[in-house]
Amino acid sequence: MIPTQLEPGPEVAISPARVNEKRGRRWLIWSFVFCPCHLPITMAALAAIFGGSAFGALISRNTLAVGLIFGLLYAVGVGIGFLHLRRAAAGKECSPDGCDV
Repeated sequence: MIPTQLEPGPEVAISPARVNEKRGRRWLIWSFVFCPCHLPITMAALAAIFGGSAFGALISRNTLAVGLIFGLLYAVGVGIGFLHLRRAAAGKECSPDGCDV
């Protein structure tokens, strides 16, 4: 006999440290998209996506500014990612409102 409805399993509580670790890893992964060493690949993708638009012209004429913005985004993302990983290792809780120091 095949059950028609799935039985609910036991509730698994996820610790705040695990949530912070996952959040930190997501920040690190997404910040590497903005890594300045990937800038040639990112600029080629942006040129392909926004090739005939005014935004594409803005990006192609201001490559230094785009590089600086991407570098800043990368540094901030890595910093936030490592902050969450340190909080997870220390067992401190970070809420969406902020991390307690």
